[in-house]
Formats: sequence, C-alpha cells, structure tokens
Amino acid sequence: MITVQNDWVEYAPVPARRTAVRGGAVCAGRIPVAGERARSAAVPSAAPRGTVAHRAVRPAPLRLTRRGRVVLVLLPAVVALSTAFVGVSAPFAQADPTAPSRAVEVRAGDTLWSIAERIAPARDPRDVVAELERANHLPGAVVLAGSRLQVPADVTR
Repeated sequence: MITVQNDWVEYAPVPARRTAVRGGAVCAGRIPVAGERARSAAVPSAAPRGTVAHRAVRPAPLRLTRRGRVVLVLLPAVVALSTAFVGVSAPFAQADPTAPSRAVEVRAGDTLWSIAERIAPARDPRDVVAELERANHLPGAVVLAGSRLQVPADVTR
C-alpha cells in the first residue's frame, strides 16, 4: 500500500509470499538423480527423515564451436598484425605533414578567382579559391592589393 501526503510517499511493508513447491520443503532441496539404483544410493537409509544427501555436481566441460575456434584464433592474430603494422610504419611517419608553399602577391584588380585561374589553369577555380581561403585563413573572397597569399603546394599539382 502506498500513501502520498504533501509530496511524501510512504510504502507500507508487504509480507513476502513463499513459493509453493509440490512435495513440500523436502522436495525443494532434492537433486534429481536418474535411475533407481542411483536414487537409492543418493539417499542412504541411515539418514534421518527430512534430510537430503547431496551429491557434488560437476559442471559440463566448455565446448567450442567451429565459429568460436575461428574467432579465438583470428582475433589475436588481427590484433598482433595491426600492432606490428603500426610499430613498423611509425618511424616513417612525417613529423610535420605541412607541404612547402609559395607566395603570390595580389595585384590591383585581382580577385581570388583570377588568382586561382592564374596559378592553376587546369583545375576548377572554385576548388582553388576554397583552398586559398583555407590556407590564408580568409573570412571571405575579399583580398587587398599588395598583400601576399600563401599558395599550398598541392594547388599547383
């Protein structure tokens, strides 16, 4: 029973109900044993009435399926190969991945579009303009005459 009063909840204790087992308490603790001979050996005649003799039950051995064996072999192999690959390729990694760049001076009347067509005539000017803005940290396409723009090396390739 729950009582709610002024945002305070009270829970009344409810007695727990025991589950009924066919045969009573003696059957609840009994371990099933197959065969008549095993049943008579499990409960010796010298045991007082109401007590049950328990046998130690050995758990089933672990059985691996074919998929389990494949996972057990391949997972450590993949981890070992990836670790070896990282270990071997680490000395070849570049410390400074920035490519060398050159500078272009903005002339009077130049726009980023005209500069892009001049420095990379074979490429799409939209891509070159975007790379110039990114490389020079420009907020827009406005450039002033006389300023110098850094041109990334991959733009002229």
